[in-house]
Amino acid sequence: MIRKTVLIIGASSEIGSVVAKKYAEKGYNLALTYNKNKIAEIKSEAEVKTYKLDLSDSQQIKEVFAKLGQDFKSFDSMVFCPAISQKRKLILDVTDEEIDDLFEINIKSAIKCVREFSKITFEKGETAITLIGSFVEKTGCSCESVYTATKSAMSGLCKSLAVELGNFGTRINVVAPGFIDTKMNNNLSTAEKEDMSSATPLQRLGESEDVANAVLFLNSEKASFITGQTIYVDGGLVLQ
Repeated sequence: MIRKTVLIIGASSEIGSVVAKKYAEKGYNLALTYNKNKIAEIKSEAEVKTYKLDLSDSQQIKEVFAKLGQDFKSFDSMVFCPAISQKRKLILDVTDEEIDDLFEINIKSAIKCVREFSKITFEKGETAITLIGSFVEKTGCSCESVYTATKSAMSGLCKSLAVELGNFGTRINVVAPGFIDTKMNNNLSTAEKEDMSSATPLQRLGESEDVANAVLFLNSEKASFITGQTIYVDGGLVLQ
């Protein structure tokens, strides 16, 4: 049996962890990166390798991808999950450090990971990449303008790379979650979460599994003619 292999950047995040478990259930070999948080235990009969990766370190990104190229014969797909949120504040109060950190992790590191992944899969042919974005790239978000800018850039990156890499058999898409019930939203009160649920046509917050299901679909053969798209997993929120 020839097993497929997926690389999940940020597999220690809540969404990344669920994505990894779903791929494990499908029998994929897993290459998983983490930084500060540990990766949840994954039961799998396939090969599972973990790599510590600080996305703010460009040299480390190159070194880890070089190691990935040595450890696995080939990759079928990559999922980029990491993101940091912005403390809600007016733009006039945002510091240079906050701007730099948000762009470094949310978009610059995504670009670098796609670049390095492309280097080790360039000759393979059919591969798929999914980036985790956010619905705010469609709606905007007051007092989180820099975060929104990074996620908007991700959709632009996706469109351009879909054209650039399509001739080599690489597809790339963005999954843009709406309000997902993860630790990133733990700063919200129960009342605020209820308001978010009420603002969503399906009248609930999303779950990490909702996002993971979309990722697996987009990276699968069932989505073989889909590329350059931003797919909103938001319960219809952007329609409001």
